[in-house]
Amino acid sequence: MNKKNKSIRLLITMILVGLLFPVLVFIMLCVMRLQVFALYYAMMYFAFSTWAMVSFFYYRHVRQEEFRNLLMSTFEADKPIVPMLNAYLADRPKGYFREFIIICFLSFMNPAYYLIYYKFWRFDKRVTGLIELLQQGFSLTKALRVYPDLVSQEVFLALSLGDVTGNFSSCLSIIGRWQKDLFWLTVLPRMAYLFFMVISTLNVAVFFMVFIAPKFERIFKDFDCSLPWVTTLLLKVFKWLPTFGHRGDIIAELSPLFWIFFVVIVPFIAVLPFWNMTARWYFPVVGSIYRIHLQGNFLKMLGITLQGQVVVSKALTFLEESNCFSGPSQKQLVKLNSSIKLGHSLEDSLDASGWLPTSMKPLVQSAQKVNNLPWALEEIGNQRLRLASLFAQRFSLVVFPLLMLLLGVMVGFIAIAMFMPLIKMMVELS
Repeated sequence: MNKKNKSIRLLITMILVGLLFPVLVFIMLCVMRLQVFALYYAMMYFAFSTWAMVSFFYYRHVRQEEFRNLLMSTFEADKPIVPMLNAYLADRPKGYFREFIIICFLSFMNPAYYLIYYKFWRFDKRVTGLIELLQQGFSLTKALRVYPDLVSQEVFLALSLGDVTGNFSSCLSIIGRWQKDLFWLTVLPRMAYLFFMVISTLNVAVFFMVFIAPKFERIFKDFDCSLPWVTTLLLKVFKWLPTFGHRGDIIAELSPLFWIFFVVIVPFIAVLPFWNMTARWYFPVVGSIYRIHLQGNFLKMLGITLQGQVVVSKALTFLEESNCFSGPSQKQLVKLNSSIKLGHSLEDSLDASGWLPTSMKPLVQSAQKVNNLPWALEEIGNQRLRLASLFAQRFSLVVFPLLMLLLGVMVGFIAIAMFMPLIKMMVELS
């Protein structure tokens, strides 16, 4: 528990330092009257941070699969786990050049990341901590509770089941390879790219409105000419936005607070579903896809658990205590277990608690009659996972092109508004 609290403190420290460093650099550049470089630094920092975050999540997934294969080979060969982990740790890539590349990579985001994150939370450090706990007499599942990121939730559940049954190899063999859906790792760069392009376009537009447009207005006024209607419309929009067209009233006074609130809250709301399970559950559109995905995960886990637990209520209690679910999903799991203990049928309880589609109830009934319930639940779970992935892909394929189209229209409008005064000036002078 002390290690867990220490990890939480390190995480909070890393986030605070990670946020303060780019803010301090941005303020320093603005104080030095290098606002253009400050804007470019902010955009580059955002792009690099997004790339680093996606790379980290994919790297963690690959390491988890590698660690699972190591445990599987160890249990199948019936070898002691500590020597195998020591051999695996000794075979991990090392070297000064690798450390130099990692330092350069992390220092671009924040010089403190190498000392705070990499030195304390790197993969090799966690494996070493796991070996120390095993040598102290901890069971594998208790040691993995201290270092939960070494394995996925499904693998941890299978290991917990193996700890109860005493047969780790058969429990791990139930988990298929590369089962985790990497869809969000492909969607996140698209959304980040779109956000990056919007910010870049707005920066160019603001630069044009602050430094170029006033000069155009003076030049056209000296020549007694009017600006093109596209440029005039863009000027009106940018003059309307800061105070929403009001002057000297309460709306004009409160408009800066609204824009500060908007700039802070909107990114927070957009990022919140990625980090919080309850927000992901109730978020529009994303919530429905996530609930289907969670249905698939639960049914697969229930099928895996029933391989070693004959009684359904004991299997559900085992899932409750596994800490694989939280928030609304945990409440639904408690509701399901209570319904089973009251004597209701499994298919009706699954349907009433929201874990099973109504169309799948006959399949569960048939599987119970032929004593093939674990296999049926795993197959239903896989089908729900594929359905969630399909819905998410369709959502991405529809929304992303539409957003890119809107962005193209906005970029084209701003570009035309910027160049039309030059074209009109050349035509008038010729």
